[in-house]
Amino acid sequence: MNSKQEKTMNKPITLIIILFTFASTPGFSQLFPVYPEKEIGQAEIIVSYKKTFQRDSLNSRKSRDNMTLLIGNNVSSFYSESYDRFEKATRRFSNVADFQAFMNDPASNIRTGGSLYRIFKNYTEGEITTIDHIPSDGYLYTENLKLFDWKISGETDSIFGYKVQKATTCFGGRNWIAWFAPEIPYNDGPYKFNGLPGLILKVHDTRNHYLFEAVSIEIPQEKTPIYFTQQTYIRTTKEGFFRAWNSFRNSFVGRDDIVPDSHSRHVMSENLRRNNNPIELTAD
Repeated sequence: MNSKQEKTMNKPITLIIILFTFASTPGFSQLFPVYPEKEIGQAEIIVSYKKTFQRDSLNSRKSRDNMTLLIGNNVSSFYSESYDRFEKATRRFSNVADFQAFMNDPASNIRTGGSLYRIFKNYTEGEITTIDHIPSDGYLYTENLKLFDWKISGETDSIFGYKVQKATTCFGGRNWIAWFAPEIPYNDGPYKFNGLPGLILKVHDTRNHYLFEAVSIEIPQEKTPIYFTQQTYIRTTKEGFFRAWNSFRNSFVGRDDIVPDSHSRHVMSENLRRNNNPIELTAD
């Protein structure tokens, strides 16, 4: 299948997942419920990263997603730009027909394949909070901020004109190499990565399955709030979330009550099967 055919096929697959996710949510008043947002900080710096990753461990084809890191005084937020735009755009829909028309309109220009997670680092509390989704529920779990045992090397390089230094660590069943800029005084970075004496501008695993690299750094010219969406989450542990996700993947095939159309069910099942190479291979 060529890339054009695959992009065409991905849109209805995603539509099936989304419709199942929200249509099976008890008590929803509209297709995409609007939840209140709590401001938890103001961004002092905005860093955009390009995420390049391999979904299927048996297929070297790479996917890409544009990610945003908002860093405030005591808290930061990391999320997919495309999924964030998708969420905001779909808040105005109240029925399936309007949503389908929007999805089929080329002018909408909204990608729906972005990463679903949002990661908050709370430096005051010393916690990382991850929000992620499994149809039809939102999950929340927390971890200690000090997840990483970094080994800082004397090796240096340059990114964006900043002198960067190399550091390595083991995390989630992978070995990682990071490049951080000591002159940018934020010990933060993409995904859950943190704890180095400077902003992480690039980090990748040694298998080259996952890469985050900064593409822009800016100081906001106007107030940029960091929001936390206040909805009802299933509070669990990382291990509990992993078990729930694996259970969903393993039990989906053959569920006629989820996707009645056999072809759509087969295509979606294949899509889930190929999504077998998570960034964290183990819950540590």
